[in-house]
Amino acid sequence: MSAGLKRWLAALATLLVIDALWLGLVAAPLYRQELGALFLPQPRWLAAAIWYLGYPLALVLLALRPPPPTAVLAAGRGALVGAVAYGTYDLTNLATLSAWPAWLAALDIAFGVTLSASMATAAWWTSRPEAGADVSPARRP
Repeated sequence: MSAGLKRWLAALATLLVIDALWLGLVAAPLYRQELGALFLPQPRWLAAAIWYLGYPLALVLLALRPPPPTAVLAAGRGALVGAVAYGTYDLTNLATLSAWPAWLAALDIAFGVTLSASMATAAWWTSRPEAGADVSPARRP
């Protein structure tokens, strides 16, 4: 299995577990309380599947290419990707939707930063560079 596929699978698994816990146990009541009228009776599963498969791919490509030498750097790059992705979504909603509260935007961005840092770290660990290994462009996995 290629290093890129391992990273994507690790990022995807991390996303699915953490997001399921977040949405299932923590955030769902908050979102329903604040945004209940905006919710569909059933999610649009195709749109969700595209996002759940695509976001880990984008994160791996943007945060882990080239492979950072440390988990801390991988987490930092992941956090930056999360800040941009979740910030784009939440700040656009805050700017354009009357029912989007600022505290919810801040909470969601913080969650996205944490989630994305966790995804990048998990992905990095699956095929991390060996200590002292050359990770120059010619030697990347």
